[in-house]
Amino acid sequence: MTTTENPGKVVVFDMDETLGYFIQFSYFWENLKVYFNEQNNVAKLKQLDENFNKILSLYPEYVRPNISSVLKYLKHKVEINKCQGVMIYTNNTGPKEWIHHIKDFFDEKINYKLFNHVICAFKVNGKQIEMCRTTYEKTVKDFIKCTKLPENTQICFLDDLFHPKMNYENVYYIKLKAYKYDLPVDEIINRFSNSEIGKKLLNDPQHFCDYMDDVFHTYNYVPKTKEEQDIDKIITKQTMLYLQNFFHSKELGTIRKNSGISIPKPLIKSRKTNKNIRNRTFKKG
Repeated sequence: MTTTENPGKVVVFDMDETLGYFIQFSYFWENLKVYFNEQNNVAKLKQLDENFNKILSLYPEYVRPNISSVLKYLKHKVEINKCQGVMIYTNNTGPKEWIHHIKDFFDEKINYKLFNHVICAFKVNGKQIEMCRTTYEKTVKDFIKCTKLPENTQICFLDDLFHPKMNYENVYYIKLKAYKYDLPVDEIINRFSNSEIGKKLLNDPQHFCDYMDDVFHTYNYVPKTKEEQDIDKIITKQTMLYLQNFFHSKELGTIRKNSGISIPKPLIKSRKTNKNIRNRTFKKG
């Protein structure tokens, strides 16, 4: 039970480069829709949308390693009433449909409707999208306003960026190293073409391959090293430890004193986000 004396606990995730790396996939997805739209095939566009989870599942590399174990842990905490909610707070400037696709994908992965609230971007192209937000910044004030939670709610906030106005006394801030994973373009195309859903939707696989090759012709593939992949797995393990600390501690102020509140950035060169994809729709804020 949540009271003034015993505030509830919630966990809040950023989406892009926190739960996974969706920039490359969003570009592929957007152009899948363009491809079938150009064929004026409404039925296949509907099938495409209905099979979003299956299609994203063809590319497990886009999902932060072992994040499902973290989400299953949170599922257990929700079920035993130790966690009052798991939410997404994102500045992704794609349509709300895209954000909810990603949310539903993770819910399906753990067979549980875990995410009970999504806060989308403040504005896109000057038009306000999330009416409960007052700024492009992520702030505790806006978070409380959007979720209608008590002001003394204890918040565990996970993000790959530092948002100063989320760094408050009632927030346990876990700053993760940004997760990034590019796939070779031919691998993306071949996995879809050879999949069950791809075979069902594609009348001319070669035409599709040529189309996507042209779409991605300026894409500069950035391979990921074995060292980076190992570090990504370690970071997820560290994340689990921090979450356990958050739930096991009665006083949030006590764990905030721990200098290890943020997951430090490993001493390796950062991978550059691909700059050649021109995709405003799914830009991370």
